[in-house]
Amino acid sequence: MGTSKNVNPDSMTPMYKQIIDILGRKIEEGELRPGDRIPSEAELMQAYHVSRITVRSAINELEEDGMVVRSRGKGTFVASRKALYSVDDQIGFTHSCFQEGKVPRTEVLSVSWIYPTRADVEFFGIDEDETILCTRRLRYVDDVPTMIEVNHYNRMFGFLEREDLSQSLFEILQKHKIRLGGHIRILEVCYANSSDAGILGVKPGAALLLFTDKHEDSGGSPLYISRQMYCTERLKFYV
Repeated sequence: MGTSKNVNPDSMTPMYKQIIDILGRKIEEGELRPGDRIPSEAELMQAYHVSRITVRSAINELEEDGMVVRSRGKGTFVASRKALYSVDDQIGFTHSCFQEGKVPRTEVLSVSWIYPTRADVEFFGIDEDETILCTRRLRYVDDVPTMIEVNHYNRMFGFLEREDLSQSLFEILQKHKIRLGGHIRILEVCYANSSDAGILGVKPGAALLLFTDKHEDSGGSPLYISRQMYCTERLKFYV
């Protein structure tokens, strides 16, 4: 790595901050790409004539900001870029990706009629032997599998069997004159089972971020429950 900019010990900016700026610029400009190993502590000390504590302070902050990741025994590497996703589910996954210059893609895993869970029975106000529609979709960001979405719908959503569910769900609902009203959102951590891990390309037991949304229409009637399991290694959220 070249030393295109030196660290100025007489500057009002702390030296570790100057190193952060130098490395951050190299990452932003593509000189250091995702997966590239950055110089070791000793190499940075020699390149910029600074102490080990200065280098470590810079690397620690870059790691906290998600710009680099450490691998024990291997070194420190430029982190993969994470898609920025809004937690406002009224925007939707597809439009949120487009807003951030990312390319979304959806793969339909299954569409089936199932018996409801207890949570479904309570939310929809139905009998346990009344079937509901279940859709499972895998959402990609820039062709990287990022989220598994499992939706449970009341029986009025049977028309979804005839729709192209690889498209935006919000746009499909708008086409059918269904207006979303209030919703309840629950956020928790879950852990990938072997099936979900295989789909997302993570290790079984990996921590996932789970959003559970219970949607009503504009009149307060229950519409559907959506459970979205996000691979947090590939997304960061803003509120």
